[in-house]
Amino acid sequence: MRSRKKNTAYYDYLIDEIMRITERDLKASASSLLVLDDEKKELRFLFVKGPASGILKGAIVGTETGVVGWVASNGEPVIANDVQRDQRFCRDMDEITTFETKSLLCVPLKLKGKVIGVIEVLNKLDGNGFDEHDLETLKEVAKTAAKAIELKQIDETLRASEGRYFELVRQLTDREFKLFNPYFQFSERKPTPSERRGKRAVSGYP
Repeated sequence: MRSRKKNTAYYDYLIDEIMRITERDLKASASSLLVLDDEKKELRFLFVKGPASGILKGAIVGTETGVVGWVASNGEPVIANDVQRDQRFCRDMDEITTFETKSLLCVPLKLKGKVIGVIEVLNKLDGNGFDEHDLETLKEVAKTAAKAIELKQIDETLRASEGRYFELVRQLTDREFKLFNPYFQFSERKPTPSERRGKRAVSGYP
C-alpha cells in the first residue's frame, strides 16, 4: 500500500511537471488538464497552473460547457486567439476566477482513440496568438499526458482494490480465513477420541 501511494505521488509530480514545462515552452500564462467522466458527461480540473489554480482545481464542468467541453465532445483541437468572438467560449469561468482569458489552445487527451480528457494553455505571452506549431507541440504533449493519466488511474484502482481486500480479510473469522486461504490444504485424518461421534476432522497448514 505504501509503495502504491508513492507511485500515485510520482504520477502527480510527473503530470505537474509536464504542465509546467508545456506552459513555459508555449509561452502561455496558464494551463489546465481536465479528465472526462464519460458516464456523467463531466470534466474535472485535475491539474491547474496559473493565477486561478486555487479556485479551479477539482472543479467540475459539463461537457456542454465552454471550449473544453466542445473539445472533449468532438475529439478535435481548438485554436482561439480571440475567445470573446468564439461562441464556444464560456465567460462564466472568467467571472468566477477573475482571470481574463484572451486566447487559448485546447487539445483532447486520447487513449486508443477514446477521449479521456483535455489539456489547454491560455493567453500567449508574446501577444502573437497560438499557431499550428504550438498545436503540434501540444498534441505530442497530450499523448504523454494521456499515458500518465492512465497509469495514475490504474494505480488508484489497484490501491482501492487492495484496501478493500485487506478490509475484508480483517473481518474474516478464523474459520472463514482457513476456508478462503488458498494455501490452507484440507485432508482427512482419523478422528481423535473426542471426535468419534462421526464428525470429520480437517487439518491444514499455511
